[in-house]
Amino acid sequence: MVQIPDDVLRLKDEYLTLSDSDENQRRLRCWEPEVCARDQWHGRPRLHSFREQALVPLEVTIQHPFFLTMFGQNLADVYQDPVAYLRFHLQRMIWVFRYVPDDIPLDRVLPIYLSSPFEPSLLGVAYHFFPNQDPLIDQKQPPPVLSRHDLERLKPIDFSESGMMPLAHHLFEGVCGILGDEFTVVFPEWLRSQFGVALYVRGYQDLLIDTMTDPEFVHSIMARITHERQAWFEARARYLGEPIPPTSIFDDEVDAAVIGPQHYREFILPYEKAVGQYHKRVSYWHSCGNIGPMARDIMSIGCIDMLDVSGWTDLERVLSSIDATNLRLEIRFKPVEDLQDASPQWMEQRLRRALRLCRRHDVSAIALRVSGIQPWHAPGKDIEQVKLWIATARRVALEVTKEHDLPRQPLN
Repeated sequence: MVQIPDDVLRLKDEYLTLSDSDENQRRLRCWEPEVCARDQWHGRPRLHSFREQALVPLEVTIQHPFFLTMFGQNLADVYQDPVAYLRFHLQRMIWVFRYVPDDIPLDRVLPIYLSSPFEPSLLGVAYHFFPNQDPLIDQKQPPPVLSRHDLERLKPIDFSESGMMPLAHHLFEGVCGILGDEFTVVFPEWLRSQFGVALYVRGYQDLLIDTMTDPEFVHSIMARITHERQAWFEARARYLGEPIPPTSIFDDEVDAAVIGPQHYREFILPYEKAVGQYHKRVSYWHSCGNIGPMARDIMSIGCIDMLDVSGWTDLERVLSSIDATNLRLEIRFKPVEDLQDASPQWMEQRLRRALRLCRRHDVSAIALRVSGIQPWHAPGKDIEQVKLWIATARRVALEVTKEHDLPRQPLN
């Protein structure tokens, strides 16, 4: 049995007390429940809540390095030790709840998340831990698939032994042993898109060249990863005694600066449609890149519940190309340009434009989000800017809802 340090017990009790507070109950009412293994909150605003109730929940997510000076943690330990993992999760969630007045609640769901190397590691991609940042893929090591022969002899994923799987079991079982039935602990999920995994299994540059010189090989890689993904979820379901859950697709590599619409339609979309058919619902489709030229194709997956529109994507282009009347949108802003270095006037301009566009296009439900907050100024200054952005967003949202006749001239 895991020995639970006193400080972790105190943190757990504090978290549970805060989760029962009136403020947390208010925050919970902004969202529809969703259980998933994402380490950052991506809540689903209630369908039609923007159109019918003018609900505009706000989310600000702060990256792990920001907290290291406050809590003195070693992230290499956090990702490998159940007690350290739980301690850090509770510390940062409590701190954010107390000092960031957005709408992210303290739910009693604790995800086990092993960062971006998790899925590539299952197919043999090397990775590193670091004391001051999240785990990263070891790009000095050659990728496991250098040729067609390498793909053919690539071992099937072993749910117990491949890549980070032993660590996933260790953290999940350890945290479950500490928390008992007071939280829902979520075993890691395969969140990374097949294309994102393929880029590291084959090698970023080589895979992009393959799309032009050997497209059949690219399809072979994508089909193999899709098969392994489905087999992995079936093994997960057997291990947990649960049905196959809805899924998320994290697709940061889909960016118009790198991948054009034709490449997306040919090499990526068929396999993401297969994911949608397998899981029956994609609760969240995400890319930090510019998805404007691909938005219509992305929505053809057919079962996306919430679409992420990043700060590097033209929101008007997306809304002009899709039907958002029965869709949830997570509209994200740039962390430095739109928040940490932004003036009040710039914040207001960006927020007002986004909200007016959503009104004009009759969007069903939205959440406004700034993610990726890293240490930039002094921590106090960064948090002052976070609070200013939240206050500005709340004021502008109220003002836009009072506008009866939206202007038809170009939006500022």
